[in-house]
Amino acid sequence: MDDSVQLITILGVAVCLGVLYLRAKAAKTRPPSSTKQRLKTAHVLLIALAVWLVVNFNLQHLNRALGGQPAGEPSTWERIVRFLAGEN
Repeated sequence: MDDSVQLITILGVAVCLGVLYLRAKAAKTRPPSSTKQRLKTAHVLLIALAVWLVVNFNLQHLNRALGGQPAGEPSTWERIVRFLAGEN
């Protein structure tokens, strides 16, 4: 199962980098974006990062629970992400 998860992760990263490359290539012909548009993009990226972290930590805990391992103490990052996500 670990090999398939790693393959999916590698494919996801490859697709993401490919899209970023194509967008950067197309951006050479367009005028520069406004500050407002850059702030919106940064906001969306921060929200996406927070969602990814929440899902990642939840899946790690689920994997440990299904494996029969003890839950353990959450890390500092996990506490920060749970606080930001509104989970106490």
